[in-house]
Amino acid sequence: MTDMNMIPQNIEAEQSVLGGMMLDSGSDRCQTAMSMLKPESFYIRPHQVIFAEMRELVANQKPIDLITLIESLESKGLGEQAGGFAYMAEISKNTPSAANIVHYAMLVREKAMERYGIDKLTSAIELLYSRNGMTTSQKFDAIQTLFTDIADYAKTGNRRGLREFSEVMGDWVDEVEARWSDSDATRGLSTGIGSLDDLLQPKGLVKGALMVIGARPKMGKTTLYSQLAVNCAEVEQLPALMFSLEMPDKQIVERMIGQVSRVNTDVFYGDRYDDAQVAMAFAAGGRLAQTGNLYVDDTPRITLAHIVAESRRIKRERGAVGMVLVDYLTLMTADKADRNDLAYGIITKGLKNLAKELNCIVVLLTQLNRDLEKRTNKRPMPSDSRDTGQIEQDCDYWIGIYREGAYDENADQAATELLLRLNRHGPTGVVYCDQRNGAIYDCDQAAAEQKRRANDARPNKKREF
Repeated sequence: MTDMNMIPQNIEAEQSVLGGMMLDSGSDRCQTAMSMLKPESFYIRPHQVIFAEMRELVANQKPIDLITLIESLESKGLGEQAGGFAYMAEISKNTPSAANIVHYAMLVREKAMERYGIDKLTSAIELLYSRNGMTTSQKFDAIQTLFTDIADYAKTGNRRGLREFSEVMGDWVDEVEARWSDSDATRGLSTGIGSLDDLLQPKGLVKGALMVIGARPKMGKTTLYSQLAVNCAEVEQLPALMFSLEMPDKQIVERMIGQVSRVNTDVFYGDRYDDAQVAMAFAAGGRLAQTGNLYVDDTPRITLAHIVAESRRIKRERGAVGMVLVDYLTLMTADKADRNDLAYGIITKGLKNLAKELNCIVVLLTQLNRDLEKRTNKRPMPSDSRDTGQIEQDCDYWIGIYREGAYDENADQAATELLLRLNRHGPTGVVYCDQRNGAIYDCDQAAAEQKRRANDARPNKKREF
């Protein structure tokens, strides 16, 4: 009868993996096995020490065999921790070949995953029993995070918590090598606006980042918000989760169908109906629906806890989330605090943590203070955010939207400036684009810059970026 209380382990499989690497470390199968495991994947301490040293030898492009391994370990005073020469010689001797090393590595990894799951579930039980001042809802929220950790560990083998620098550096080296061999696999996300993507190169939108879009009303916040979601769903082929507090879900769908089809949504009303235009719109909407990557939630007065819970659910179901988009901050229900800025600061900090947890981009829209309209230069700054002084500290990207046409009826009503004021991963700057029929179009940057300078030079129109 199986002992239900026995800690999951397979010592023989661990020995076979280590012995196989001593025999044939340069083979493709051994390299595959090494990429599947981490030092903590092994149950007993000597095996962890041996495997960690093997990884370091490979990183330094040195061969792995019994002699080089012993010399390297003893030079660091780790020979005894690894079980000594006799134990390592026994492992090498008892492994006839490395032919099945990938299978053995999988057994080791599965046992490690089971141990990790037991550890996290034990923490969840202890949390429920504890009387630490947390509410039951807060405890459930913490347990949700533990489940996310388990799911992530199953995919990457990386555990949360304190890790040695050398281990993290090993993961970083693997990622850098992956960038060189397949840049699409590890790059950040794109926005779908060519000139903005050029400005964000070479990193793109770095995963785990909070991106804030700020503007006064009628500048195009929701247009940019939905265009980012469409690009995430269609081009990046990742789930985009849209939380809209300002607009009902059917209106969002209508706007997005207009965007992707480039059809004026007036055709869906009364005498504006047009067979050809409607057919184009429905076809484009059908293609967007078939991606299966767009999710819309129009729950009013939504809370941070709701966004976190729903986002985690999609991560569990789909395995990944590309973007979480929130429209917009000051319509959310905030926790009680002495001041509004502190209350909304809790939300922005929570959304930043969500971006890191899910390894996605969180896009947050925010309404800007009316006071900016009193300035000669009405182009927005991060400090213009209403009741949200915490934003500048929490966000990785801050983009302001400005349309001269909103203040001057004689100006080009389509001309739009995307002002990348803050970028923790690269340069800042201005991107010019056009807004027409609820969609954003890229444009010639040099021509748009020249046009802007000419407009700013007009009498009583001087402005500075």
